[in-house]
Amino acid sequence: MTERILDQLTATDPARGVPVAPGDVEALLRRASHDVTSYDLDGPARGRRRVLLAAAAIVAVGAVTGTTAVLLRGSPLPAPVPAVPAPSVATGCVDRLADGAGAAPYDTSRGAYEYLRTSSMSGGTVQMQNGKFANVTYMVERSTWTAADGSRRVRTVTQQPTYPDETSRTFFRDNPGRLPELGTTMEDQPAGEVSRQEIPAADPAAMADALYRPRENGPSQAVNGVTGLVQARVLDLPHRAALLRFLARTDGVACAGEQTDPSGRTGVVVTAPVGAGPQPSPGDSGAQSVLVDPATGDVLAAGYTDDTGTIWSAVFLERGFTDERPSA
Repeated sequence: MTERILDQLTATDPARGVPVAPGDVEALLRRASHDVTSYDLDGPARGRRRVLLAAAAIVAVGAVTGTTAVLLRGSPLPAPVPAVPAPSVATGCVDRLADGAGAAPYDTSRGAYEYLRTSSMSGGTVQMQNGKFANVTYMVERSTWTAADGSRRVRTVTQQPTYPDETSRTFFRDNPGRLPELGTTMEDQPAGEVSRQEIPAADPAAMADALYRPRENGPSQAVNGVTGLVQARVLDLPHRAALLRFLARTDGVACAGEQTDPSGRTGVVVTAPVGAGPQPSPGDSGAQSVLVDPATGDVLAAGYTDDTGTIWSAVFLERGFTDERPSA
């Protein structure tokens, strides 16, 4: 009887015969690791979960674009933007961005230091003794002045933290050592102390070789590679165009309409699905996104997109070259 029931269940299983690759479980666990929702019995509101999800996925980054803007100062979190249209499958969308890219204000800047400034969300989650979780998010503005030998001066401004609930606020008030140092700090990093990302040749294939790693993670890794490069280095127009052509030649990358970043700059959203590699994650994992200025080819912001919209977790504010930097 038991075997007959098992046979009937197997016959109706829609997933029967579908191979499960070894990486699927790891991908699922990586996705689950981003869920820092407080597991209160009442359950968090959906909007709060999205903010915490984005905060958990953030890595503090270094800066971009030629537009000067004071961003998110005094505002703990950028407001979620409306849902973006479904990604376009129109061939050549990102290529057209590369075709239309022109000079940026910083292209003519000169100086001994490569300067970058960004604003990003960061945060943390701590499991309390009662098994529940305390969550915190805060804005970090980071500026770097890097010399030709790789030595750099770093200014970090950490804003006041925000909490999704009173339980979290109370926990971090009673445990201040678990919070970052607030306010402004300045640090000098000698040459060789921090590795400096090399700029690939201004060629789409060279960009792909350097930035699309590991490829088994799928096209979202290409977008992550682009984000990592623009947060670390100042790119001239030929390199910006090559970067876009690399994305245009990456299967799974598409455009998803226009959006405005938290500083008020409008660009074209370029997305790539998460978990869509050779060993895909189960279910819909959203997409990694960058916001591209169609006039210059600059990446204005980077973030995460799902069916409710996009949260720009890092906004690139300034870039260029200068002979001036603040005193230590």
